[in-house]
Amino acid sequence: MGSFSSSLFNFAISLYILRLTGSALNFGITLLIGPLIGLIFAPITGFVSDHFDNKRVMMITQTGCVVMLLMYSAAFVNLTQTRFLLILLIVATIGLNIRIFSVTYRAAASRMVDAPYLQKLNSLEQSSTALAQIVGPIVAGVIFAYVPFQIFIYFEIVSELLVILIVSTMSFHLIEVPEEKDGAIRQETVWSSMQHGLAYVRQRKVILYLILIFSLFNFFTSLFNMGFPYLIIHVLRLENLQYSLTESIFSVGLVLGGLIVAKQTFGENALKAASRAIFFVGVPAIVLIIPLLVSLNSWATTTIFGLVYLINSIAIVYINVLVPTYMQETIPANYQGRVFTILTTGATSLQPLGMLVYSVMFQFLSPLVTIIFSVLCFLVLGLAAMRLLIPEQSPAVGKKVKQVMH
Repeated sequence: MGSFSSSLFNFAISLYILRLTGSALNFGITLLIGPLIGLIFAPITGFVSDHFDNKRVMMITQTGCVVMLLMYSAAFVNLTQTRFLLILLIVATIGLNIRIFSVTYRAAASRMVDAPYLQKLNSLEQSSTALAQIVGPIVAGVIFAYVPFQIFIYFEIVSELLVILIVSTMSFHLIEVPEEKDGAIRQETVWSSMQHGLAYVRQRKVILYLILIFSLFNFFTSLFNMGFPYLIIHVLRLENLQYSLTESIFSVGLVLGGLIVAKQTFGENALKAASRAIFFVGVPAIVLIIPLLVSLNSWATTTIFGLVYLINSIAIVYINVLVPTYMQETIPANYQGRVFTILTTGATSLQPLGMLVYSVMFQFLSPLVTIIFSVLCFLVLGLAAMRLLIPEQSPAVGKKVKQVMH
């Protein structure tokens, strides 16, 4: 429900900003607000998710978001001259709410579902989120021309209220999980809490390497987010329909990948499988040099891109599911919020940089060189993951945390 409303609302905002201002710069600012807000409030996000009742945090943040959206909707009707500023405030509010809600939920999952089912839970969530992100923009595009923008704000408010209702029915303490009992943790400040979280990550080398590799992985995936559309539209001159088909195949792959992973069991081999998936994300892109070297029928080129997108998206699901599952299973419950915050901050911080770097590379270098370079980077990253991400043998979680605290 939350993913559907967010995807619908974000798409509507994109259309509204382009219609209201016609400025690519203003559109870019709205895209950067969410990650920037998440980065600024990262220490607070990790602190509240680890030090307060998760259910209460999620319901309070959702309620606060509803109240703010009600205020914005009233102002939106009356303050016509400052609508762009109001849009930025709405995006920032929803972005902060999503960050706190998602991190807190990730940290709470190990208390709601028994360990053998965490992977299945994460897999099905991946599929449902991907499906919502497919349907949301379609619905927004259809109804945008017929309703005023404030209707989308009201829809977001109703969706947030439904999420609150659903969360209120859930048990957040169904499963007993290990956590640090040291009373000093409850007396931490925001900054000391984050410092202890960073110290814990440094102590757990596998977690540290996992965060670094996952962040670099998000950097190089800019090849697909930015590079593929550039190749399809500007270099190979495919039709809009063909571009839409390849994007749809990627989304279908995410749904399919979630269903596939949900039926598998990896256990101690989860990180090994995630490391192998890095190869399947990047290496198939080497096939894209064929339409760059040989003149092919446009539909043959579309087929090549579609197959690469399909393999790529399914492999991404393995990484997106197995990495959080491993962290939920091996990190103490009252450290998960901070560790997930560090992971999310690292990944989202490098994504804009990756977009910038690949924009420059495709502008000034041959697409052939850029693709080969990217494939080699994925190979190196996959080899590094296979070498470094060795599952710990029976991690003495409590002992390690106490060492960090001392």
